[in-house]
Amino acid sequence: MVSKAVSIKGSLPVLSHVLLKTEDGRIKLAATDLETGVVTWVGAKVEEEGGITVPARLLLELVVNLPPGKIEISTEKQVLTLSAPNAESRLNGLAAEEFPPLPEVGGRTVFSLDPRVFSGAVSQVGFAAASEESRPILTGILVKGSGKNLSLVGVDGFRLAERKLTLPEDLAEDLSIVIPARTLVEVARLSAHQEEPIRAVLLPEENQILFELKGARITSRLLEGQFPDYEKIIPPSFTTRAKVVTDEFLKAVRLASIFARDSASIVRLHLDSTKPLTLSANTAEVGENKTEVEAAVEGESLEIAFNSKYLTDVLSNLQSEEVVFEASGPLNPGVIKPSPSSDYLHLIMPVRTAS
Repeated sequence: MVSKAVSIKGSLPVLSHVLLKTEDGRIKLAATDLETGVVTWVGAKVEEEGGITVPARLLLELVVNLPPGKIEISTEKQVLTLSAPNAESRLNGLAAEEFPPLPEVGGRTVFSLDPRVFSGAVSQVGFAAASEESRPILTGILVKGSGKNLSLVGVDGFRLAERKLTLPEDLAEDLSIVIPARTLVEVARLSAHQEEPIRAVLLPEENQILFELKGARITSRLLEGQFPDYEKIIPPSFTTRAKVVTDEFLKAVRLASIFARDSASIVRLHLDSTKPLTLSANTAEVGENKTEVEAAVEGESLEIAFNSKYLTDVLSNLQSEEVVFEASGPLNPGVIKPSPSSDYLHLIMPVRTAS
């Protein structure tokens, strides 16, 4: 659980370590990369108080390969001894005092949310955030809200995803913060199977947020900067509209993507009210593919091209049987929505093609 927060390229050796420390008759485990921190606790019979940090990668590999049964942990100076049935290991570590302090709960709760609802929302917007650090603000998810309305928004310059949620209680105040996408993805992953609500707390420093889960806490720095005015990007109308079965659409995109790998992953959509929706892709060295999918098409005929990965990402994360595709010309963005729900919108910029 905590190893996900370990720094891979940290400047401080202790950031590649996990902290093990006795606390209130339990063992506290913590890891941080100074941007995100994860804390959890494991029940134990504590015979003597103490703490140490040990390399996370080695500890994880060791623990997952131990035989079933109780384990005994002891420390002497900066060495951790871990004893299990028929196995004893020693790991060189660092003093617990070298581990950076992590924030405690002490701020104001900004919202509480059902973990299944939260997890589903994050899965629909998290992949739309940028993975490259050239524009750090785009690696985050905008979380904004007022009253009972909360929106999660991800943008990477080529696509946009917005998921709207209804909270059980009004927000104490209007909210607009940007949280690293990888933090939200990790919170969603760890909370997906719990039943207690997730509590989000803004810490007194105002530049950090803490998510309190059952048996764990995840803290994260908020991203600073101007998030794009994404609402201006969303087209107010469309000239072509198609309703199609989600699974059939996804299968057709995946099939076409096989033939698009060596041609910048470009897949073409052909829409005509008198014909099925057609997806096609071709590469001179590989060949070509054309797949027809039954769809209810309205409006003007249209041929528009997209990166197949972007289509696959959104269609894989929709939980509706049907989706609606809307566009207004081959050079304007395409919009995908679940049908009949109106709480999610995904926009993809088209690819300009030679023909």
